[in-house]
Amino acid sequence: MLRSSLAATSHKTIGLRYLWLALVSVFLGMITSLVMRIQLLWPGPHVVASPGAYASLTLVHGSLMVFVVLTCAPQAGFGTYFLPTQVGAEEMAFPRVTRLGFWLTVTSVIGMVAAFFCAAQSGLTLWLASVLVFCIGAALNALNFAVTTVDLRAKGMTLPRLPVTAWAWFINAILSLLIFSMLLAAGTLLLCDRLIATHFFAPAWTAAAASPIATWQRLFWFFTQAQVYVAILPCFGIVTHLIATFARKPVFAFRGVILALCAVGLCGFWIWGEHAFEVGLNPFSPLVFSMMAMSLGVPASILLISWFGTLWHAKPRLSTAMLFSIGFVSLFVTGGLTGLLLARAKFPGVAAGDDLVNGHYHLVMGIAATFAMLAALFFWFPKMFGRALSERLGKLHFWLTFVGVYLLFIPMHWLGLISHVAHPAGEAAAASLVVALQFCVTLATVITIAAQGIFVLNVALALAGNSGLRDTNPWRAASLEWAGLAANAFPAITVHRGAYEFLQSGIQDGHDDFLSQIALPMENFPAPPSSSNPGAAPLSPLGST
Repeated sequence: MLRSSLAATSHKTIGLRYLWLALVSVFLGMITSLVMRIQLLWPGPHVVASPGAYASLTLVHGSLMVFVVLTCAPQAGFGTYFLPTQVGAEEMAFPRVTRLGFWLTVTSVIGMVAAFFCAAQSGLTLWLASVLVFCIGAALNALNFAVTTVDLRAKGMTLPRLPVTAWAWFINAILSLLIFSMLLAAGTLLLCDRLIATHFFAPAWTAAAASPIATWQRLFWFFTQAQVYVAILPCFGIVTHLIATFARKPVFAFRGVILALCAVGLCGFWIWGEHAFEVGLNPFSPLVFSMMAMSLGVPASILLISWFGTLWHAKPRLSTAMLFSIGFVSLFVTGGLTGLLLARAKFPGVAAGDDLVNGHYHLVMGIAATFAMLAALFFWFPKMFGRALSERLGKLHFWLTFVGVYLLFIPMHWLGLISHVAHPAGEAAAASLVVALQFCVTLATVITIAAQGIFVLNVALALAGNSGLRDTNPWRAASLEWAGLAANAFPAITVHRGAYEFLQSGIQDGHDDFLSQIALPMENFPAPPSSSNPGAAPLSPLGST
């Protein structure tokens, strides 16, 4: 029985396992974060034994949150579970690759955590080997996603009829395939330097104009900068999907949203050098990379216009999933404004590693993405488990978390600014303010982590419930995963329209206000007054399915 469980290739089983793995990792990451905040507030060996142990703790925290939580949960977790059903396929293109990718990820997580308990040099080697294993799994998953989207779509499921989530997972898969291959190559060279005394990054091999560290940083930042968009791209798709569903309106400027997602993925390759201005780049490079970084405001603005346009004149249902989606938009805008400072040619080199960059990075990539994942979990939980999470507990969890993260990361921005603008004459006042802000950040960390206990309680109560949902589509969503089809029914289905056909008028009493993608077309049924969702066929009541 255990062997059968380990050998499972079902996309739903593997998707759930990715989500459980991410859930365990996020709580480990929060614990390490709290330990680090306490260490910063009360320096000394009574919390962390040595600076080396603190550095190892930081490495474990970052590895779990970036690689497992932000990379795996929105793409490998929700994507593996829902991409096949959203495109009308029974399974992922390569089920065994799906299974292999998951167990490679588990192996890498075990290695990353075990590295913390090893000696410094051996621990670093083990961590690097674990990262390379993760890169192999991520690249295999990316290939699987791309082939599934291109090759296994149901009859009538043209590219314009794909949900925004499927588009985001597809674009993200292409981006992941390229950047994880780059990190795999760079990490392999570095591991060879450590184990078999090669000289890929040694001074004897490297040209005099570029130090070994600079050579490594160029390869490393080519991955790391694009990794920000690997984490955020699926979240864009999830939030757009949820806002349209709860606003009961088609996605505003649907084609513009898809082009914006493509632009975000493409720009991920262009601006890798904005973090390497101080490592020997061409003198003209800072200008080029700064312009590229600022150009990201264009697709970001298109996405914001779409979200606000979808909500315009709508009467959205403010469920917990919708609140977390709106919270994502708020955090994304707030954190994105501080990113303008990082587009300056000299600022990133000066501020690298300080609280301002730390706060910006966490707010945009970490916390905003976490809000999108929580929104997705509240939205798809009934589909995955046949039970709904408590809306009352969910909203309490949302407000405590929302307030907590703002109290945590906005003061962190101020700490970074103080370190750059404090005048020697005001050092005493600045030091007092720094202590107060550090205390605020630590207290907010405790509040935010404690709020997650409400979420754990909510999940436990939902899973322990005796009765399941009677309604298989409680959110009245139109995309294909909510159609209630058995796996063997997918080869016979035909898709007739896009994923966001919510009807604003012309519907008689007794009919629903949405049309499933597989609802049969009828010539005499009225169309909605306007639709920005392409590929829409004449509308029909859901009962004609």
